[in-house]
Amino acid sequence: MRLPLPTKAPFSFAQTLAFVRRFPPCRDQTIITEDSLTAAVTVGGRPTAFTIRDGSVEVERAVDAPALLARAAHFVGARDDLGELYAAAEGDRHFRPLVEMLHGLHHVRFLTLEEIAVYSVMMQRNPMPRSAQMKRRLFERIGLPVEVGGKTLYALPSIDELARVDGATYGEAIGHARKGEVIAEVVRGVARIGENFLCEAPYEKAKEALLAIRGVGPFSAAAILLRGLGRMDEVTTQVFEDEARVVYGKAYDEAAIRRRYGRQLGYWSFYLKTGVARLTERSVRGEDEQSSPRHRARRR
Repeated sequence: MRLPLPTKAPFSFAQTLAFVRRFPPCRDQTIITEDSLTAAVTVGGRPTAFTIRDGSVEVERAVDAPALLARAAHFVGARDDLGELYAAAEGDRHFRPLVEMLHGLHHVRFLTLEEIAVYSVMMQRNPMPRSAQMKRRLFERIGLPVEVGGKTLYALPSIDELARVDGATYGEAIGHARKGEVIAEVVRGVARIGENFLCEAPYEKAKEALLAIRGVGPFSAAAILLRGLGRMDEVTTQVFEDEARVVYGKAYDEAAIRRRYGRQLGYWSFYLKTGVARLTERSVRGEDEQSSPRHRARRR
């Protein structure tokens, strides 16, 4: 079955694939080819694999099509409107090169709320490769398997089902007993709040509700709202400050950036972090010394 993927132009699926290839927490639970992205999600209590190609979503078996399509579109930020971000960037000479490099990139989220809920704990005081490894182990232990072309993908059960898993089980799965207990508390707390509230409540109210959960600090709350639910209307300073100082150099002014980008600040931070990482990668490979962040900062 093939379903049309509703996208808001400009939308570059090539940029989506490039991002996922470079982001281990999402990459490791997907199958990526030159023109497709396959992932698995639980729909109606059953694990279901789906494949996104430019303009469509493919699924092999009968499924709740609207629910699956909504999840796939959410995953790659297909319906996001980049217009305000690009308009704000027109007069920003420091940031504009990143927009040109990433043009058409929509915000790739974690696939589900339950996924970002568990990962928000794994990433605390942990380097990304280690956090991604924990995530793989957890999926393999408690995820629901789906066979796709000789590879096994795993879909997490619903947030309500995960809320019934105890901390010892989480801890054993990821090889970290203390984080296992925290994951259990965070998942239960997120389940109590509910995805609808976290998506629809004013940002500060949603953040306040998350911060009331033991084990959720400002960074984890921001990750759940931004990287999991696509809340672009706010972001904590620590999410972007290091990269901003690389790109803006001595011209870095947080207040001015907040005024310029307003409710697009989350998208600005996504482009900032993605762009700096990509330029750094190129610089390490020696492909483009003139465009490296450090070189540009020296020139300024």
